[in-house]
Amino acid sequence: MEFPTFPTPPLPIAVFLRPYLRVGEDLPATQAHQVMLHCALDAACIPARLPDTDAVARIAELDYQTVSTVIGWLRTLRER
Repeated sequence: MEFPTFPTPPLPIAVFLRPYLRVGEDLPATQAHQVMLHCALDAACIPARLPDTDAVARIAELDYQTVSTVIGWLRTLRER
């Protein structure tokens, strides 16, 4: 069974960070996924330890749907 794949949505960039980015270039999906995962960990009050950064980087390489599912799991931790 094949599941539909969805592209990574654009990641909003804070106004004060925009001067440091190249205008007109999007953040690559893997980097956007890393930011999203770190934000989800932070929101769930889970401190990212050094060994965790490798895991986050490897998960970030997966497709958007998988990353979104992991973020959903972290969201349920926050709701408890």
